[in-house]
Amino acid sequence: MSRVCDAAMLHPWEITASRYIVNDRWLRLRADTCRRQDGLTIDPFYVLEKRDWVHVIPVLPDGRIVLVRQYRHGAGIMCLEFPGGVTEPDEDPLVGAQRELVEECGATGGTWSHVTTFYPNPARQSNQFHCYLARNVEETQAANLDPNEEIEVLRLTPTEIDAAIANGEFSQGNHIAAYLLARSQLVN
Repeated sequence: MSRVCDAAMLHPWEITASRYIVNDRWLRLRADTCRRQDGLTIDPFYVLEKRDWVHVIPVLPDGRIVLVRQYRHGAGIMCLEFPGGVTEPDEDPLVGAQRELVEECGATGGTWSHVTTFYPNPARQSNQFHCYLARNVEETQAANLDPNEEIEVLRLTPTEIDAAIANGEFSQGNHIAAYLLARSQLVN
């Protein structure tokens, strides 16, 4: 039975046991046995431990925004999104975002600013999403994709991105949230 309580009654859960179900380079799936303050035991409670994600809203000098389209197997869809990926261990998120932009789009330079950092799903995941706005980037070199990546690079105006969000073509929730936070800083 659920209950409503005031903030003074809220407490973190105590982890009484923990084991890894999956532990590889992409993610760690942990099964915890947890005990609430009131004595209720929750077993198992699954937590995905993932590296942080970094993404870039890269704006070219003409105001168009560089995006990528790629297949996303989890949903089984072709997805239009901002360039990005996972951080390397102990990598600063800004450095990771700059690295991902070069790798996926061959774009460099520009003036960078932080848009947002948030937890995509704090109920089940440990990682954060970091997004940066990079203005006046230049496409200076060929992309250097990971062996498992197949990416189409597109250049759209903010108005075209708005339409892609409205028609469901741009459907990554984290990317949409970051874009809407940065939208007032973009030029049509």
